[in-house]
Amino acid sequence: MSNLPLKKLALIMLLSSTFGLTACQKTSENEQQNADISADDQIMQELNADPVKVFAKTPDDKHDIQALTDFDTRFTAVSDEMEDELMRMKDEGSLTAEFALQRKQDNIQSALTMLKALDLKSEQGRYIQGLMYQYWDNQANMLKQQPTDKASEGVQQNESIKGLGQFIHAQEQLGHWQEQYPELKHPAQAQ
Repeated sequence: MSNLPLKKLALIMLLSSTFGLTACQKTSENEQQNADISADDQIMQELNADPVKVFAKTPDDKHDIQALTDFDTRFTAVSDEMEDELMRMKDEGSLTAEFALQRKQDNIQSALTMLKALDLKSEQGRYIQGLMYQYWDNQANMLKQQPTDKASEGVQQNESIKGLGQFIHAQEQLGHWQEQYPELKHPAQAQ
């Protein structure tokens, strides 16, 4: 009879070891599968924007929508000018990596400064402003950590899309908000 508890203990230990090894093997397989996720899959995961949030209407909505729309228009114009300048210099052969980096840093700093200067009064306006600010702040941090070798460039490119889903969400949120106030549509937007 004394062998019965010993056999039970041995069986329990054997089963525990088997389950433990199986769990370790599955963990190893999961890690390998995660490592095999392609860069495209990572991009698609990042671009998967959150659904539009519902906010109560406030008397400050129109002011904030106009301020965010004005920011978007002005910043887009500044960015387009910078891109045109860089492309022109590249075509002329006068573009240096240092100059391009400095112009990108200036552009990002402009976005951050313009966003900080917005005097938004509504919760939804501040929410959108925060999402945009986080995206541009992340871009500033990524630019500060420019890769020094070719091996880290791929990692840098993957890191540079971080937060893009939030930025897209901010744009979708603003578009949804604008639809609630059709009288604010610019002539170019009305169709």
